[in-house]
Amino acid sequence: MKQAAHAAIVIWALLLASALALPWLVDADNAGDDLIRYTIRLSLSFYAAALALMLFLRPIEWTGVDRGGLTRWCWSLAWAAYLVHLAMAFHFYHGWSHADAIRHTEEVSGFGPGIYISHFFTLVWTLDVLLWWLWPTVYASRPIWIGRTLHAFMVFIAFNGTVIYETGPIRAAGIIVSIALAILWFFSRQKLYSAITSKADS
Repeated sequence: MKQAAHAAIVIWALLLASALALPWLVDADNAGDDLIRYTIRLSLSFYAAALALMLFLRPIEWTGVDRGGLTRWCWSLAWAAYLVHLAMAFHFYHGWSHADAIRHTEEVSGFGPGIYISHFFTLVWTLDVLLWWLWPTVYASRPIWIGRTLHAFMVFIAFNGTVIYETGPIRAAGIIVSIALAILWFFSRQKLYSAITSKADS
């Protein structure tokens, strides 16, 4: 499984390099839009992979280097790609102006201060990644409701970004991934229920 983690890192690096280089090669005049789009798609892809893996991690695996290690790397790489996406968005859309970001949020959602929800999203994800790397035992033993609340919040943001506010292939992909994750969540709950009942019967 260590090899799988190494492969994930290499694949992420190659995809990120492609996401950063391709827009300049295809249409340099509109490279900003594609840089923003491609980096968030990379982030969401690794986030979906991490979430799918998390659903089936046993408690002991959260601190491990096998499946737990692969999951942590996917989670961290999704976060890293998201930070690149943020940098692209602030550079090309807002010229590093927070006031412009608030104005843009107002135009899109009708609520300019909603930008602070994005900031909170970034802060929470960053803290979660740091906690898993720096204190994995604490991370693994924290109350279940913390993880569930975090992912409910993140899935809500991702669903809105890919399904509610997008159109065409991205919306279709968002719907498909959402359905797939819902199915995986159902089967993970069934697996947990079976494990609990079989343990109780023995």
